[in-house]
Amino acid sequence: MRKHSKMLILLFGLVLVLALTGMAQQKQADETVTCVVGGETIKKSEAKATYEYKGKTYYFCCDGCKDAFVKNPEKYTQKKAEEGQMHAHAHTEEGQMHAHGEEDGTVVDPVCGMKVKKSEAKATYEYKGKTYYFCMEDCMEKFKKDPEKYAKKAEEMVTCPVSGEEIKRSEASGSYEYNGKTYYFCCPNCKEKFVKDPEKYTKKKGNGEPAAQASCASCAKKKTQ
Repeated sequence: MRKHSKMLILLFGLVLVLALTGMAQQKQADETVTCVVGGETIKKSEAKATYEYKGKTYYFCCDGCKDAFVKNPEKYTQKKAEEGQMHAHAHTEEGQMHAHGEEDGTVVDPVCGMKVKKSEAKATYEYKGKTYYFCMEDCMEKFKKDPEKYAKKAEEMVTCPVSGEEIKRSEASGSYEYNGKTYYFCCPNCKEKFVKDPEKYTKKKGNGEPAAQASCASCAKKKTQ
């Protein structure tokens, strides 16, 4: 009888331990964290990617944020508190679009300048070790006829209409077409500002400077470097 009671106690103890372990795991999964790149608050269980750096695990809202972090972790682990959310997320073109440019799998067709999701590209072509993505096969064919011309175009310097910063076309954080012209941006915040009020940024001063300068921390930091 005593042996049977001991077995029941042990079994109950095992069930209790498993239940407590499950609850702890669920609590940890539901714990919210902040994506150090995008500034978005997410549940650990819903993080799209993770990365361990100097003994600490970082959680990201998308693969693009992880890629940006891996390229320069110090930039995001040492940024000031007031810059903690400088890369605001948006989810539609009216101001809520997901604005990660190439980081979220969006690139620029080097022939026509159209923004293309890598997963939705109609054609791709590798040139000098780099893969180019196209919105249609016609663009790819044009590229193949004169790859140097379009590869060079991708490296052309363009001006962010919001901050006034000079950037490589291929390194733009996003692009947006307005009145038949494609604009390129140095950071997601600039694109968001432009989409909300394009007229404000397309009207230039007499000296050719942008009509308004961006106040986002990311731009301010770049200009001081």
